[in-house]
Amino acid sequence: MLMAGNNLIHVNDYGLPLNAIEWLETHHQSKASERINMIQEIALPQGGFIVDAGCGPGLWTPMLAKAVGPEGRILGVDISDESLHVAHQRSIGAWYEDQVEYRRADLEQLPIELNTADIIFSANVSQYFPSPVNTFAAMRPYLKYGGRLIVKDIDFGTMRFGVLSQALQKRVLRARQKWEEKRAALGYAHEDSWIGSKLQHYLREAGYDAVVEHAYPIRRHSPLTPEYRSYLQGIAEWFLCEGAPFLSAADKAQWRRSFFSEENCIFDHPDFFCEEVEYVVSGVRNIQKETLFDEQARTQIDTHLHTFVFEPGSLTPSLSR
Repeated sequence: MLMAGNNLIHVNDYGLPLNAIEWLETHHQSKASERINMIQEIALPQGGFIVDAGCGPGLWTPMLAKAVGPEGRILGVDISDESLHVAHQRSIGAWYEDQVEYRRADLEQLPIELNTADIIFSANVSQYFPSPVNTFAAMRPYLKYGGRLIVKDIDFGTMRFGVLSQALQKRVLRARQKWEEKRAALGYAHEDSWIGSKLQHYLREAGYDAVVEHAYPIRRHSPLTPEYRSYLQGIAEWFLCEGAPFLSAADKAQWRRSFFSEENCIFDHPDFFCEEVEYVVSGVRNIQKETLFDEQARTQIDTHLHTFVFEPGSLTPSLSR
């Protein structure tokens, strides 16, 4: 993957750029006001136990800890030792240090007892799940009945840059979306940067009840803060990463000039603006719904078994007619 700038970044053992943590921190700071608002509006329970699934370098931890109060607990879970180390170091001496713990684990096998989490919170991770429905379903038993899974993620289908050719934007986004549909079959990790608007459907398919979606429009205009400028340059380069095989050389060159030219960068245009929508979707673990699912599953199994009959003298079933 490439980040801001034109130099290839070597990746670590998890396929992340070596400067990914720094870039994630910049991204987080550039949208701090919206993220604070997101956490406030999801109304986390005071004194609750929260699992931050895919916590990365612990950027959301202070907001989660503040929301649940001093009696609340946060467990950050990630597969990256590097990110967990940064998260732990950040918490040392911080006001929330006694509330938080970090552990390495797969998100489908959380390192907690079943039926114990009040909230499982997951931000900017679901785009990397090969099967979001299966992953969300695997998380469900770790929640208490009535507990909530809360998922936040992007949807680049909502992204737009002012003063940049709309036709060019469409071609670049279409090329990236097409590449994401093909890249996993070619040995790259799965990625779906259009997942935000799909989350509501995925949570329902994973067996959650009372699914609620909140859409957060994010808009900036010139002059940009250094953090947001850096974030947008990282995103612009990301659209060209892995060679952008479905984008023409001319479009690649025009796109790069638009975001990185020292003389004609679109960020410096007085009418420049950018906008995107991020989604926060929550669903509840419902014991009555799970019981119904179990009954339906048993009925399907029984029906399936009843379609087979054993022929006299045979140990193998044949389909009944």
